[in-house]
Amino acid sequence: MKKLIALAQSILFRHKYFHFFMTGVSGVAINLSLTWFFTTFVFGLPGYFKAYLIGATFNLLYNFTLHTLVTFKTTSRHFSRLIGFIAYSVILTLFQAVIVKYVTEAVGLQYYLLVIATTIFLLSTVTFVIFKFFLFHESYRKENNAPPEYI
Repeated sequence: MKKLIALAQSILFRHKYFHFFMTGVSGVAINLSLTWFFTTFVFGLPGYFKAYLIGATFNLLYNFTLHTLVTFKTTSRHFSRLIGFIAYSVILTLFQAVIVKYVTEAVGLQYYLLVIATTIFLLSTVTFVIFKFFLFHESYRKENNAPPEYI
């Protein structure tokens, strides 16, 4: 049992998934809140998709900032990481948007928030792996014997 607890702690904290997940959850809350606000008070239900794109934009900027400062604590190449983050996020967002549009049409407009949240959650595990090992990875830390919590 102790080994199982140690493994869970290692995955959640040492490998940064907990921070990634919490950033994602709060980002999704921002996305859903803005989507709901703009759908309800600006565009109306038929304009939910425009509202979703606004919420997603704010979500992406928020996520990059927290992943840079808190989750992966990167110390260099911020501009190139931002460009990579934007490129990856645009591709992912377009993919998510297609899923959201067609699944929402299939299940009904009243489920638009559930569809958005579910889509984001399901694609988050792939995103974590890409971010940890590619986009936010700082290989020089290993070469300089940095503590493992920063790798």
